[in-house]
Amino acid sequence: MDKKMFCKNCGKELPAESQFCPYCMTKFNEEIKIEPAQSAAKKSGKKLPIIIVAVVVAAAIAIAAIAVPKLKNNSGEGSSLAANGEVQEADGKNKESGETEKNSQPKTAETDTGIGLMNIKINKNDENLTDTQKLLVQYFDTDYFYPPYNSLQRYPQIYKDAQISFLCYVEKIIESTDTDYTILVEYDGFKPYEGEKTSTDDYAVIKGKHTDTRIMEGDSIRVFGIYKGVNTYSVDGKSYTVPTVNISRFTYVYYYDLAEPMYSMEEIRTLARHVFGDDVKIRYTQNSDFAEPDPGIDYEFYEGSLYTAELDNQSNANFTKYMFLADFGGDIYDLKSEYPIERNITFSADFEHFYLQIFDNSLKVYTLECYNRKLEKIWSREFDQTTTAVLDYTADHIYLVANGYMYIINAATGEDAVEKKYVGAKSGIRKFEDGILLLAVNRSDAVMKTDLTGNVKWTANLTYDLPDPAYGGEAPIVQLNGGNYVIQYYAKDYEREGFSGVGTYTAVITPNGEVISDSPAF
Repeated sequence: MDKKMFCKNCGKELPAESQFCPYCMTKFNEEIKIEPAQSAAKKSGKKLPIIIVAVVVAAAIAIAAIAVPKLKNNSGEGSSLAANGEVQEADGKNKESGETEKNSQPKTAETDTGIGLMNIKINKNDENLTDTQKLLVQYFDTDYFYPPYNSLQRYPQIYKDAQISFLCYVEKIIESTDTDYTILVEYDGFKPYEGEKTSTDDYAVIKGKHTDTRIMEGDSIRVFGIYKGVNTYSVDGKSYTVPTVNISRFTYVYYYDLAEPMYSMEEIRTLARHVFGDDVKIRYTQNSDFAEPDPGIDYEFYEGSLYTAELDNQSNANFTKYMFLADFGGDIYDLKSEYPIERNITFSADFEHFYLQIFDNSLKVYTLECYNRKLEKIWSREFDQTTTAVLDYTADHIYLVANGYMYIINAATGEDAVEKKYVGAKSGIRKFEDGILLLAVNRSDAVMKTDLTGNVKWTANLTYDLPDPAYGGEAPIVQLNGGNYVIQYYAKDYEREGFSGVGTYTAVITPNGEVISDSPAF
């Protein structure tokens, strides 16, 4: 008799060998506690490959974005994101209106009302972004909610304009033109390439623009887009009052743990060239690309999911080989890092620079370096007693929590813009127009809001503890929807022996810090 297993969050039946749930995106290794002193990664000195495999396996169906620095407009001039999220030309002109901005000078920390890059959602702000800029923002943006169907129907005010993702079965093409489509799908419905269809009788409507490959009836796909509320449609004489989602991307799903990669080789090449320049070659990642290949892992198995970008000029030891994740995005890893050193790249909000993060797990030193597209170092900062760090950034400032302190750093010089503030260990940070939102691990004071210079305005408690990045936990998903902070987190109970996982929770917090909801998401 075939073995069966069920998702610990949503309860859906899955094959015994499944590594994650394609319905609610729960990863089945999340409840495993990894002690720093006993981690297999640290014993073998191969921490980076283990992290990568966990991401790839868990993201084989969870796909979300696209990626990496300097972007030019049609004239070849650089652009950046202004305080309102719009793209601003290098000469200070607004890209859309062509008028010169009066406040184009760099802002102080007190006046920087820009939205952090971690909060920019291209579906909401894409009218002012070039195609490459959209790709860049998407690659690093993994903040997608995976809401249950009933929540979208019951709480449209919470999820309105939220960025969401879900698995679905294409039931009926309602309308299709040369450019656009409107499609009725079965939410969480799924039919593997070989096997019986899983039906839910829960329906939604997705809308979007055609790509080179068109969606057809009978397809199983995972979609990524913006939830627009509940609307009524008439399909074949039957009325459907269902959630509506505007789609930005989708990927075909063939089985529970087999899906089409989110990003193509050409898209990865585009991203790599914007980071490292044109003299870079792209290929599938191989075992030999790693400084310390793990003999127990065959990276060629992930062909099409992992790409290596190798620079022609190998003279700069910091920039030789980097790996891009085509399935999920979110990270650019230095393949030549040798544990205890880990390196990764993220981009800056002016689209002209990028940041190199270096973790020395032995010395517990975190280094943040800023480079231009010529790979020239602009500045460097070191932070002692730090093994994890979280950051967000605008065009003018970097908001960083390291060793329990929050630093607001001038993006141009790397110097402190204001005096550092002690905020305690944090697992996430988001810069909003009126201040900074910080997330902790413990349920007490789990959420903290400061003003633009880091002074605490309020704190809020949650029902359960949040995942701890020091033990491989993932930062919660944070979005600002309907004026409230909506936080989806995998609840933990660290007061119980075994660090028990409780399930996925969604918290809704008002701008004044009042928790109006904190309940199971599934």
